Amino acid sequence: MVLSNISLKNTWDNFQLNDADIEYIYAYLLEKETPLTASELLEAVIINRIKKEKELIIKKTHGKGRIFLPKDSYELKEELVFPAFGWKNGKVIEIREGFNPELEDFKVIKVQFDNGEIKELACELTEHVLNTPVDLIGEDPAFDKERILAEHQADFLERIETALSQNDDLVQIAGAWFPRALLVDINGGYLNLIEAILEEANGGPLTTKDLMQQIELNTIDNQKLAEFSLNLAMQEDERYDEVGPSGEVLWYLHSMEPEDVKKVPLFLQYKEIPVNNLEVKKYLDLFEGTIADELEANEPKNSNPSVTISLLYPHWRAGTLPLSNTIAHVFPTALESPRVRFSFRDEDTDEVFNGWVVRKQGYVYGLHDWFEKKGLIPGSLITVQKTSKLGEILIRSEKSRQNKEWIKTVLVGADKGIVFAMLKHPIEASFNERMSIAVPDVEALDTVWKEREKFNPEKIFLQIGRELAKLNPQGHIHAQEMYAAVNVIFRCPPSPVLNFLLTSPAIQHLGDLYFHLKEGEG
Repeated sequence: MVLSNISLKNTWDNFQLNDADIEYIYAYLLEKETPLTASELLEAVIINRIKKEKELIIKKTHGKGRIFLPKDSYELKEELVFPAFGWKNGKVIEIREGFNPELEDFKVIKVQFDNGEIKELACELTEHVLNTPVDLIGEDPAFDKERILAEHQADFLERIETALSQNDDLVQIAGAWFPRALLVDINGGYLNLIEAILEEANGGPLTTKDLMQQIELNTIDNQKLAEFSLNLAMQEDERYDEVGPSGEVLWYLHSMEPEDVKKVPLFLQYKEIPVNNLEVKKYLDLFEGTIADELEANEPKNSNPSVTISLLYPHWRAGTLPLSNTIAHVFPTALESPRVRFSFRDEDTDEVFNGWVVRKQGYVYGLHDWFEKKGLIPGSLITVQKTSKLGEILIRSEKSRQNKEWIKTVLVGADKGIVFAMLKHPIEASFNERMSIAVPDVEALDTVWKEREKFNPEKIFLQIGRELAKLNPQGHIHAQEMYAAVNVIFRCPPSPVLNFLLTSPAIQHLGDLYFHLKEGEG
């Protein structure tokens, strides 16, 4: 019989890190003298709990009589231990003959347990499920570390991370934990020297090991602990940003990061517009091509290693890409770092240039020059793809088959009024016709953006609708075209545009993504 340990099974079902676990983790880290990840600490805690539980059971069964097995005979006043009842102790207080015509001769013992409870149990039965001797180690799933981790690892890791983060005596950096009191002392002199080294390296990025070598911190015996201590000291110093992708620690001088990485560019700033129509998502799914908008909560997630999107004006102007549900998985991420430095590689030219993932604000920076070299316009199609190299993203745009195309063009009047017209333009890259917009005078449009706070969204929506209706022989407005056009004037995800088209009394819905201005509104 394998040990049936209900208490330990319940412990796994309701796992929480307790004070004894924290004390064990602290002692374990002291013993190892090396920072360890939450996953490594979780495994150690599980092994320790199993070990302690087995020791407790052995202690319970030691010196308190025989283990009860139904095949054995017993005497009055004999002390027994009952595994099937949670290893309770009991004394035989009566023995009698048993009777069951379907069974061979057997006896019944009456047992009084230590808590006063009385039970009658059959004995001298040669065949019984409980006759197998108890194996304290056995294959009980409650004692199987691999099975426990397979069933609960993700949940347990979240709980252990929460518990460790609430303990002031333990600190974390780059996913590893260690007692603060045992860190190597990193004084201000080291940190000042690192600032000068990073300035010389144009801000960075440099690995921790590179920095340790240059400040001669590589002479300390425990190099892992020294590296952990330096990482923590730099993390707590506002001069430095850890900008490496998950699995790699890279340091950058915060003051030398691009301004549009430290602060959201003007063209990506958004003031929320309420959406109250429940049908918005249904129509969003009808958009042509892959819509990627970091502000769109209804955008579906994607897992393809290669994604093609059409470029929206605000991102074209800011030299950025959206870090939206559709495309975010392609780019490197990090456990804690708000900004991640990586490399783009142009698939056509093999040129490598720097990019930045700005995680919390949801955009990827560093593409202004590349957009210009490729002759891209708002609406151009861009493909990004993961590579096997950590921190590198492949990027390309397809060359246009036509030299010139008729494209919606935004014109800015002397009074800063916005007009749309269909004009012919030279084209270098393929584009999404619904999303494409030519911008002959970027500087004039910039002046409009600087006054965007004065705009009434509904008035702008209606104004843009009128302009687009003039370009269509039937006077129709296409929702996707309107989304692209609105974003030439101020930042807006597609849902508020759809919400306006579906709810405005001035707009008639013709079906799918087609709308029409009601009579008197044109």
